[in-house]
Amino acid sequence: MRDDNLIRIMDALTDTGIYVVEQSTHKLLYFNRWVKGMCPDIQVGMPCHEIWKGNCGACPMDDLAHQDKCRTVLFDRSLGTNIDITADKLLWDGSIPAAVISVTPHQLNFEEAQGLAQIEKMYAQSLVTIFKECIIVNLTADYYVNCQKDMLWTDIPERGNFGEENRRYSQIAVHPDDLQRFEENFSREAMLRLFQAGQKQITKRLRRKVGDGTYHMVEFTATQIEGMDDGGCWCVLVFRDIHEAYLQEQQKNLEISQLATAVRGAYQMLISVNLTQNSYYMLEYDRFDTKKAATSGTFDDLIAVGASTVDPDFREEFVRKFSRASLLDAFQKGEQGVSMELRQLGDDGVYHWNSTQVVRVHSPSTDDVLEITMSKNIDEERRQQEESLEKERQAKQLLEEALQKAQEASRAKSDFLSRMSHDIRTPMNAIMGMTALAQAHLQDVDKLQDYLQKIEVSGAHLLGLINEVLDMSKIESGTVELAEIEFDLKGLIQDALFLVQPAALKKGQEMEAVYGIRHPVVLGDPQRLSQVLVNILENASKYTGQGGHIEISVQEHEAEDDGGGTYRFQVRDNGIGMKPEYLKHIFEPFSRAGDTHAGKVAGTGLGMTIVRSLVDMMGGRIDVESEYGKGSCFTITLYLARQDTGRAPEQKAEAAEGQDFRGMRILLVEDNALNQQIAEEMLTMLGVTVELAEDGQKAVDAVLTHPPLYYDLVFMDIQMPLLNGYQAAERIRKSGKERIAELPIIAMTADAFTEDIRQAKLAGMNDHLAKPITIDQLKHTLSHWAGKKEQNSRYLRAGDRQPL
Repeated sequence: MRDDNLIRIMDALTDTGIYVVEQSTHKLLYFNRWVKGMCPDIQVGMPCHEIWKGNCGACPMDDLAHQDKCRTVLFDRSLGTNIDITADKLLWDGSIPAAVISVTPHQLNFEEAQGLAQIEKMYAQSLVTIFKECIIVNLTADYYVNCQKDMLWTDIPERGNFGEENRRYSQIAVHPDDLQRFEENFSREAMLRLFQAGQKQITKRLRRKVGDGTYHMVEFTATQIEGMDDGGCWCVLVFRDIHEAYLQEQQKNLEISQLATAVRGAYQMLISVNLTQNSYYMLEYDRFDTKKAATSGTFDDLIAVGASTVDPDFREEFVRKFSRASLLDAFQKGEQGVSMELRQLGDDGVYHWNSTQVVRVHSPSTDDVLEITMSKNIDEERRQQEESLEKERQAKQLLEEALQKAQEASRAKSDFLSRMSHDIRTPMNAIMGMTALAQAHLQDVDKLQDYLQKIEVSGAHLLGLINEVLDMSKIESGTVELAEIEFDLKGLIQDALFLVQPAALKKGQEMEAVYGIRHPVVLGDPQRLSQVLVNILENASKYTGQGGHIEISVQEHEAEDDGGGTYRFQVRDNGIGMKPEYLKHIFEPFSRAGDTHAGKVAGTGLGMTIVRSLVDMMGGRIDVESEYGKGSCFTITLYLARQDTGRAPEQKAEAAEGQDFRGMRILLVEDNALNQQIAEEMLTMLGVTVELAEDGQKAVDAVLTHPPLYYDLVFMDIQMPLLNGYQAAERIRKSGKERIAELPIIAMTADAFTEDIRQAKLAGMNDHLAKPITIDQLKHTLSHWAGKKEQNSRYLRAGDRQPL
């Protein structure tokens, strides 16, 4: 093999530098093409220290003075990586003592993996040892010599028939998926064909098996050797492992691909710009819905086209930010990007919101100022932003309104508490004052009677105040429940008039009821309806002067198909009426008319609020008409289910005047000593024998340890220790005692709401008395259940037992 063929081989190396230095003068005798590419000014005969200034400290020539070969690792700044420098002694042109030096990229952990002995073994005293595997082939004669044996394949001869051994080698070493490409490029027939066609070098990346059984990406290279004396086709075959570099390249390509995909997915326009050269190139533009510019051209022209599409309100800022001079100035100051949201005219003739960002791009291959311009449509984002701002504005407005209402409510409640303090203290002062006067005049019967009457009136007024506050609290918390029971409208109105009549009589007022109903028996909540009518009637009496007239009427409208009807209740008076400005606030909590023309009228200001809330709960409607100085009219419209039973509902028996209840034995269950005394003395005054039980458990024991019907009636408190009233009643009813179902159990409690009455019934109680109790209430209750007892006795005598 001639020297020029060896030079051709070394010039074909793509990433390996080879040069020969004379030992005595350190002058260059030879360098290959790779070295020339790295040092364009290099010339044969130049001293090496003039070429690689600053690197003499790592020069391998000094080491060759004591040894035949050496190797060192050096970081090369021009390449930006570590390189392996290998030096071997040789005789150049057969007579000049010299050193051949090869420079290759450093393989990480190569020394650790192979060991010093392997390194020495790999670098034989031949230039071809720079390859991991080197085979010289005579393709014409089908003959090869393996100059550097692949240690992995020890069973392949060092020389022999190339075609046969090459096929055998490829079957063992090359990845099956790459085998066809190997044969198309590196089989004997393929290389002969390619070289004869004029190709000088064949390089392919293929996967090759390594010692651990895995495959690495390697670079196979076949370079033709020209000028052989025998005229045959010679070549040299080498390979090098590029697996790590390949993996890094693949990862980088993946990252670039992902980045490009992400950017294209996020932006409709991408422009590559060289600000230094005043040029641009469109990377992505077809999806951007604005006036189109050329695919490439002058950047200044591009800005002019863009500015022509910008909304005039944004045009000045657009040019100020994105002109070439502005961007160069911004990047020179250290800014890495410039952005702007603006409106641009679309192909549809409508201005659209777009977001444009300019990002500087740094390139190691040029000092030019480069940037990428990215734009996308943000109509939807702006719409959402505007909606969000509008929602924030509305939310702020609602918060401000809520704050104002909360402040107004706070002021109203503060005013209410102030007035309630006054209104509660007024009857309390009367009660305590009259009590003190009564104690001081115990011998004066007339004065004592007067004091007691005034204490009774003040106590009733105080109870009314408390009831209204508690009712409002129940309504606001949503715990009020409506009953669904049968009642008579005429009887309910008569009862309402009866409750209001005493106050009206004191003022000489005339009260009248007018009926226009064909079906008086209906289903509903008589207690709540009565509460509504009584409240309105009481207000009418309060705000009507001496000798005034108050009328309550009920009219039935045409019946509905489902067996119900619409009933209209009206309460009309000729009192002082209301001013229009107050009429707007009559149903608001804590409101009271300021001018009554009848002196100050006490109250909580909750009555009308409770009325409207109850009417709403019953599915009805309330309207009010009033003329200041002439009177008012309240109209309530309700839908009520009719009960066409042909009879009026059973009424409670009225207590006969002077009725004697002697002989009745009552069990009074009450844990409060004062309440015990009040109830016991009232019942004793009516001739009843009273036995006491201080808690629910003693009540159960008393009933169950006595004979059946030993007690004619049980008055049961609710809130008690050990067992409450509900639990005690349930145990009594479930005891199995003979005729226990006939024993009347009456709740006598401060739990006075509809749901409390329902719970008492569910526990097995027969009736409900709300505290504070009166002698009249006790009379009615005793009379009613005494009548029931007589009725039961008749049933029992007839042999028909029916529980109460």
